[in-house]
Parts: sequence; C-alpha cells; structure tokens
Amino acid sequence: MQNVAGISNSASQKALDLFLKCRYLDEKTGGKGVIFATGTPLSNSITELHTMMRYLEYDFLRDHGLQHFDNWVAVFGEQKTDYELKPAGNGFKERTRIANYTGLPR
Repeated sequence: MQNVAGISNSASQKALDLFLKCRYLDEKTGGKGVIFATGTPLSNSITELHTMMRYLEYDFLRDHGLQHFDNWVAVFGEQKTDYELKPAGNGFKERTRIANYTGLPR
C-alpha cells in the first residue's frame, strides 16, 4: 500500500530477524515453536498486528494468500479517504487511512 497515512513502507531489520527466528522454531517444533503474550500490537497500528500474525501464524496466512500486508489489509481493513487540516494550519488536504477493522468474527 502506498500513500496511506500511518503505514510505513520501510522494513525493520529487527522485525526480519525475529521473523526468521520464529520460522526456524516453527520448523523445528512442527508449528509449536513460539508463544507471545501481549496485547500491545492491537493498540499501536494495523501493520504491527499483521507483523505479529506473520510471527505466530505464518503458515495459516500463506495457505490463505494473506502473508503479504496488502492482501491481508484488503480482507481485514477498511480504507477511508477524508480531508485533514494541513500541519501548518493553512488549508486541507485529502488523506487516506485505515479506518476500521472488517471481516472479523463477532
């Protein structure tokens, strides 16, 4: 995704390192290698939620074609374009953001 506020296009070396370690442990234990106990990614950003799912449920995401963020957010995120005040306060500009989670069980 490009030009969506709040979504970074840059990759983190630490995130990649942890992902590779999680994949290694999943291979060694038949998918039972990693457990995380945190609710923080749910409150920070939608990209962190996808990253956490990649760590913990990569095989599921891959099997359903959701291992890439763009595919995943198309299922679970709703984009909304709206006008926002420019940082300098001298007008408005259009801005696209992920507004809501969708496709989740109730």
